[in-house]
Amino acid sequence: MGDIFLQENDEVTAISLFTLALQGFTLMDVHCSRAECMIRLGDISEKNGDLLNALELWELARPLFERSSQTKQIQAIDERMSRVDEDVKEQHQKNQVCLVELSVPAGKVTEAEEVDSETELDLDEIEAEAE
Repeated sequence: MGDIFLQENDEVTAISLFTLALQGFTLMDVHCSRAECMIRLGDISEKNGDLLNALELWELARPLFERSSQTKQIQAIDERMSRVDEDVKEQHQKNQVCLVELSVPAGKVTEAEEVDSETELDLDEIEAEAE
């Protein structure tokens, strides 16, 4: 059902269904189905730019697939994680380039500017004027 709602671009309902299914499969201790829910939730997180959550979900799903002897699913998780790792590295390199482009020559601060005593406000004067 969650996959159908994903195809219909209703992520909110899909997330709710996958989360509910994950809870049920956890109570029943069905490893493979738990991992499938985690994969889908991770994919949604990746699509929405939450790479950390996606990686966490996939890492949790991997040993569940191992217990179920699902080697193809393990390989698919490894590919997902590798792809996200490459995306993160690429984004990091782009960010570094942007930082270099934005760098402003830093000057040496020799001393702080002194406040002119004539422009300094006297707190007693301010309080007297307020009354």
